[in-house]
Order: sequence, then structure tokens, then C-alpha cells
Amino acid sequence: MENTKETIIYQALTLFSKKGYEGVSMRDIANAVGIKASSLYNHFKSKQDIFESIINEMSIRYEEAISSMEVPHGEISEVVSKYLDVSEQMLINLAKKMFLYFLKDDFASKFRKMLIMEQFKNNLVGEVFRNFFMDGPINFEKTLFGRMIEQGVFIQCDPYIMALHFYSPIFLLLNKYDGALEEEKEVLDILEDHIIQFSKLYH
Repeated sequence: MENTKETIIYQALTLFSKKGYEGVSMRDIANAVGIKASSLYNHFKSKQDIFESIINEMSIRYEEAISSMEVPHGEISEVVSKYLDVSEQMLINLAKKMFLYFLKDDFASKFRKMLIMEQFKNNLVGEVFRNFFMDGPINFEKTLFGRMIEQGVFIQCDPYIMALHFYSPIFLLLNKYDGALEEEKEVLDILEDHIIQFSKLYH
């Protein structure tokens, strides 16, 4: 870690992903970092402040990840234009990269586990979970598919239902194979078959 603040964020995330947000105290975080509890307040005002910093850090890391993987993002019109030139195999490759990022990246994986564990205990955590892993991606795909239906790329249908058809199996696979990295090839093969079948249904 580059500095103490980054170390605090990482160690807090690690603890939250194992014990949940409510199950971790500022003293627990300080012990994991190797500093006095009072020293935490030189960097963060509260545990809530640490949690919000974790969310900000995840947002930054996610943007960096999709940029490095060359996933189309930005203004929706620009994204639609880029996806018009994406072949089925290119889409499969992008989906696999994104899937493995959330499955295997240390920070992203712990972040997802933390949100899943705490979503029903803390309203803020539940809202963040829905934004990152449910409403956010589904609404984005609804808009994307809607524009591509208008362009004649996909058949006429309800773009929201289409988004559910595309995203729900991926979300299910992510949770089903979490912690089973030895079965990586199996899940990636299933993911590829899912995208091929989705393309046949809607293209």
C-alpha cells in the first residue's frame, strides 16, 4: 500500500467482507493496520467515512478496469456507436474479462462480498449494492439495448426484459462460482454459451 490511508481502506474492506460492517469496530481496523485506534481519526472522521472512502475507491478502480479492458463506456450515444462494431466474439471476450474482474480481483471481490453481507442490515449498503450490481447494470443495459433496437441490431422487444435476460444469469453465475476458482474454465464456458444463445434469440 502506498500510504496509511490506503492501508486503512484496504484493511477495513477486508474486515467488512468477513465480519460485516456492523461487526467491525474502529479498534478492529486500527489493529489490522497496526496503529492506535486514536490514530485512525487523523485520516478518517468515522467508520462511516471509511466506508464511503471504500465506495469511492471501488468506483475509481472500476473505471480504471473497464478502461484497461477497453470496455465501451461514457456517453450512451458513444457507447452505442462502439457496440455497433463489436462482434459476438469480441462481446464474449469483454464479458469474460468483466466477469473475472469481479470474481478474482482482490478489492472488487471483497467489495461485493461486503455489500452482499450487509445489504439487509444497513440501508446505505443496500442502496450501494443495488446501484453497483443490480439497478445500475440493468438500467444501463436497458438503455443500451433500447438504442440498439432502434438501430435495427436487435429484434423489437421490451429492452428492460432483454436486459434482465442478459444480466441475471451472469449475476447468478458470479455468486454460484464465487470461491470456486478451480472451476474457472467451466463457468467461462457457460458464460460464452449464454452470450451465444442470447445473441441468437435477440439479434
